[in-house]
Amino acid sequence: MRKAVASRVNRYLGRLVVLAFGIGALAALELWRSYEQATSTAKRSVTSLTRLLAEQTDRTIQAIDFTLIGMRDALRVAPTLPADDAAFRAIITHQLARLPYVRALCVIGPDGFIVHQTDNPETPRVSMADRPYFRAHQQDERPDLRIGQPLRSRSAGKWFVSFSRRITNPDGSFGGIVIAAVEPGYFKHFYEGISLDDHDLVSLLLNDGTALARVPDHEGAIGKSYGDSPLLKRALTEGSSAEWSTSPVDGITRLVGYRKLAGAPVIVLAGWSKGTVYKPWVEHAILVGSGSVLVWSMAAGLALLSLRHRRREQQERAFRAHAQRLEMMGRIAGGIAHDLGNTIRIARTTFSLIKPSLASRQDVLTLVDDADRSLKSAFDIIDRLLAFARRQELSPRATDLGEVISGFLPILKQAAGPRIELDLTVVHALVCLIDPVHLESALLNLVLNSKDAMPEGGRIAIEVRNAEPPHRGRTGRGRKAAAAPWPQIVVRDDGTGLSRKVATAPWAQIVVLDDGAGMSREVLERAFEPFFTTRTGGNGLGLSQVLGFVQQSAGEVQIESKEGAGTTVTLRFPTTAHAPAPPAAPSS
Repeated sequence: MRKAVASRVNRYLGRLVVLAFGIGALAALELWRSYEQATSTAKRSVTSLTRLLAEQTDRTIQAIDFTLIGMRDALRVAPTLPADDAAFRAIITHQLARLPYVRALCVIGPDGFIVHQTDNPETPRVSMADRPYFRAHQQDERPDLRIGQPLRSRSAGKWFVSFSRRITNPDGSFGGIVIAAVEPGYFKHFYEGISLDDHDLVSLLLNDGTALARVPDHEGAIGKSYGDSPLLKRALTEGSSAEWSTSPVDGITRLVGYRKLAGAPVIVLAGWSKGTVYKPWVEHAILVGSGSVLVWSMAAGLALLSLRHRRREQQERAFRAHAQRLEMMGRIAGGIAHDLGNTIRIARTTFSLIKPSLASRQDVLTLVDDADRSLKSAFDIIDRLLAFARRQELSPRATDLGEVISGFLPILKQAAGPRIELDLTVVHALVCLIDPVHLESALLNLVLNSKDAMPEGGRIAIEVRNAEPPHRGRTGRGRKAAAAPWPQIVVRDDGTGLSRKVATAPWAQIVVLDDGAGMSREVLERAFEPFFTTRTGGNGLGLSQVLGFVQQSAGEVQIESKEGAGTTVTLRFPTTAHAPAPPAAPSS
C-alpha cells in the first residue's frame, strides 16, 4: 500500500515539475515579447513627444523671427527715423504684448548703442558693441536669424537669450541689429507643464551644444556647452531619432528622442528614464508572474487533492473533537466562576444577617467582619474575571461621557492623592450607550494605575473628545487581523500593536495620559492579561476589567507607552443619537 501511494505521489510530482517548467517557459516568452514591445512603444512615444515639442518650439521661434523681420523692414522703409521715436516704440510695444515669452524688443545702432526699445526710459545708455550677438552680425553680412547664449542684461540685470537679425543699409553697410530678449525660464516653465516623472528629461540646446533650457533643472547646466556629446553629434547629422544615452549632466541613462529644428539652430531633446519606459512592462510582468503562480498553484492543488482528501477528513474530525472539548471547558470555567460568585454572595448575605445577633460578641463579630472582607476581595476578583470573559451584567443607557466624568472627578482626584495633579478636558454632548457605573470603575482603575507609575508625584490628564472611527483590517505590524466577534483592541509601542475589527461609526474617546515611568514593550504586550502585574501586591485584573467592559460596550482600547515617557490609554466608544438618560434615582 505504501509503495502504491509513493508511486502515485512520484507520478504527481513528475507531472507538477513538467507543468511548472511549461508555465515558466510560456511566462518567460511572454515577458520577453512584452519587454521588446515596451521598448519599441517607448521609442515611438518619445519620438512623438520630441516632434510635438520641436513643432511648438519652432512656432515660438518663428513668431519671434517674424516680429524681428517686421521691425527690420520698418526701419528700412524709414531710414531717417529719429532715435527713440514714440510712434515706433508704440508699434514694437504692441508687438511685445503678443509675445509673452519675450521680455524686451530693441534696435541697436551700428555704434552699439540702443536706438529703439520697449524698456525706455528705464534702460541706461550703455554700449552693446562687445556683445557676441552684435559682433557676429557686424562681421557676418548674412541676414539669418541668430540665437545667442544666455547672457545677463546690462540694462535690466536679468538673464536672457538673444534672438537677433542684422540690419543692412541700402549701400550694403552694417546698420545695426534688431533683437528680442527671450526669458530663458519660458521654455523651462513650458516643459514643466508636461507630465513627466522625476528622472525624465526635456532639454533645448543650440547646435553648438549650449543648453538653453532643461527640465529637471540642474545647477550649472544652463549656458554650458555639451558639444562633445555623441548624442548631440548624431542629432546634428541625422536630424531626428531616439536611442539610449547617459546624460553628461546627471549621469542618468534615458531613452532620448532628439530633433533638429529646420528653421533655427536649435535641437530639442526628450528623454524617459528606465522607470518610465518599463513601468507598463513591470506591471505586466507582475500580472503574468502572479497568473503563472496562480495557475500552477491551482494545478498543484487539483493534483494533490485526491491524496490529501482522506488525511484532511481525519484532521477535520480531530479538530472538531478538540473544538468541542475547548468549548465545553470554557462553559465549565465560566459556570464555575459564576456559581462561585453566587456562593460568595450567599455567604456575605449570611454574614450580614448574623451580625446583629453577634453585637455582644465583639471578638466573634471581628472574625465575621474579617471573613466578610476576604469574601468581598474574592468576589471582586471573580467579578473582574467575569468582566474579562464579557459575562458581567451591564445596564447600558444613553450616557453623556463629559457629564458622567465631570461628576466623578472628585473621587478620581481623591484616588490620585495629593501628589498627583489631575486635569480634565471635556467636550460635552458626546452620548454613548454604556453603563456609567462600570465606566467610572474603569476610569478609577486607570487613574490608580497611573498613580502607581508615579510614586514621586506627577500629572494625569483626562480628555473627552471626538474620535475617528478605529482602523480595521490590519494590525500595527502590517499583518491582517483575524476575524473575531470582539471589538478592536489596539496596543501600540512606537508604531507597533495588535488590533481586531470594529464597526465604523461616529465615535467618542476618553484619553487618560500620565508622565510616569511607562512600560517596556514586553510588559505592554501583556498588559491586558489577567493576573499579570509588575506591581508588588497587585492582582493584575485592573486593565483586564477595563478591557472586558469596553469590549462588552462595543468599544476599543488602545495603549501607547514607552519607558521613561509615560503612558496613554484611549477608550473609544460608538456614539448614539439617543438623548442621555436622566441619572438613576438612589435606592431607598
